[in-house]
Amino acid sequence: RLPRTAAADDSWSYALDARCAHVKSFVAVLSAVKLSKRQRAHVRADERGVTFTAHDASKTCVASANFRADVFGSYACDERALGVGSTSRVCAFDVNLTALIDVLGAFAAKDGDADVRVRWPNREGSLSLELLSVKPGIERELRQCIYSEITPEAAIEGEERGEEPTFRDEANAFMLPTATLKEIVDDLEWPASDVQIDVNAGALRFSARGPEIGDLKIDVDTDGERLTEFTCREASSSRYKYRFLKSATAVGGSFLSSGGANGADENVTMTRVAISNSGFLKIVHLLHLSRSVSFGTGGLNAFMVPVTFILCPAEEDDDHDGVMDDDE
Repeated sequence: RLPRTAAADDSWSYALDARCAHVKSFVAVLSAVKLSKRQRAHVRADERGVTFTAHDASKTCVASANFRADVFGSYACDERALGVGSTSRVCAFDVNLTALIDVLGAFAAKDGDADVRVRWPNREGSLSLELLSVKPGIERELRQCIYSEITPEAAIEGEERGEEPTFRDEANAFMLPTATLKEIVDDLEWPASDVQIDVNAGALRFSARGPEIGDLKIDVDTDGERLTEFTCREASSSRYKYRFLKSATAVGGSFLSSGGANGADENVTMTRVAISNSGFLKIVHLLHLSRSVSFGTGGLNAFMVPVTFILCPAEEDDDHDGVMDDDE
């Protein structure tokens, strides 16, 4: 028997109504943009899709995952359902991302058996998640419903959303397998300090300096097959906090392929890194929810979800420790 709020009620209109067929991958993508243990995310939906955005307390690092409408089994966004007098052309609310990931984990066991229906807002103003599976039985069909509600996060009194880091005026860029970038960043953990990225014509170097371990430098061959793109418009040297760079490359193992190193292999997840004229760093992982044939007409790319991180450069007077905060 379905809960009252989950029962089919055609008289109630939802501003957002989507069916997700790949729950485990959906959870893995959301986990990638989680920057702290108690993470709050801003959800923005329109006719093109849904974007989840999260940032750290200092807004030094902002992460976002953009799910296009065609990655869902079905998708509808109707801002008119927000109520009479609403002038907004988008649906937007804040949610406890940690709670959402935990709740979706309960649906993951049924991944492949049925889609999860995600709707907002219900009659109580909450985000509802529902999975209804039907299997043939000896005498009658066996039906099972898993249902949950998450109350959106209320705005904190006195808190101003303020400006988040934005990326403009790209100067340099390179593209490489996600697993390669993750390995480089993992290796630079030992100095427990900021990471410096130097880009010159034909040269790419990652380095870190620690008081006890000394200098650790990793040079990347710009002419090798690992890099499928390398652009240097002007020489640059920028420094970033290690803990944010670590978060920006903490992609789940399910997205990391052990296939060939050549980026032409479609089984290899790729990451594009760009540096702006002012030193801002933009990391974009191109993650696939599914390797199977998609619902849309775009083939494999129709299931691609770009996960983007924008990092502010470290200031000269920042401390150089790589220790994570308690809530990170």
